[in-house]
Amino acid sequence: MAKTIKIFLIDDEPNGLKTAELSNWVGQAIVIPRNKLKETKQRPECNKPAVYFLVGKENEEALLPTTYIGEAENLWNRLSTHDSSKDFWQTAVAFVSKDNNLTKAHVRYLESRCLALATQAKRYDLENDTESSLPSLPEADIAEMEEFLSNLKLLLAALGYPILQEIIAKGQNNIADPLFTCKGKAAMATGRMTNDGFVVYKGSTVSANISSAVTERNTKVIGKLLSSKYLEKRDDKLYIFVKDFMFNSPSAASDIILGNSTSGWKRWKTEGGKTLEEIYRK
Repeated sequence: MAKTIKIFLIDDEPNGLKTAELSNWVGQAIVIPRNKLKETKQRPECNKPAVYFLVGKENEEALLPTTYIGEAENLWNRLSTHDSSKDFWQTAVAFVSKDNNLTKAHVRYLESRCLALATQAKRYDLENDTESSLPSLPEADIAEMEEFLSNLKLLLAALGYPILQEIIAKGQNNIADPLFTCKGKAAMATGRMTNDGFVVYKGSTVSANISSAVTERNTKVIGKLLSSKYLEKRDDKLYIFVKDFMFNSPSAASDIILGNSTSGWKRWKTEGGKTLEEIYRK
């Protein structure tokens, strides 16, 4: 069943303070830009128990965005502490209960589950130092929190933060988006178009021979992929992806794979020989 998202712009700015809700759900999200934190001090939803995500980038050269996942008995108090102790974040996205039924144990449970899902998804770099152990909850409470988590995960991604969303697996065939292959003289990669970008799958190879047209860009991206342990050097001619990686576009992916300036819409092809362009644009 389709769910309706209701968003309320607290300060009438699309990228400002806002709350978001799903139809028929007791939970509520509040999105807080860091420069608006002071304005939330007296808001009721910001003085409740919450699980929250701090989102930003560790530095401009970072390959992935960064997140810190936490829980709080009083959201505003905890965020004000992070405002003076953590530099990287620009936005906080927090989840509270409209009926005030979330307890300290509940938000600790949600924090632990969110950390596990974010670690598995590998979509953001985690700022958290350690894993959080699951607190002991009654069976009925666990079922309730798992339902809360399912809606939290959906709403968080809908707000533009797919922190807990796993990349579509290579072997997942029961979806409309087919697999594509990009082949060069030595390199060969497999990927798929998704709602979030173009994913290149583990086991794909990357040419170490880079043309002058893309030398600076490719060298920088490959360096980041190596340091972030997405790529490993196989030999003098090739690198290999050891983890799935999401590119912003198919051309950004094929440029790296082939070591040249390319049109990914023409270079990525299905097993039957159809290009990405033929599948999605014609």
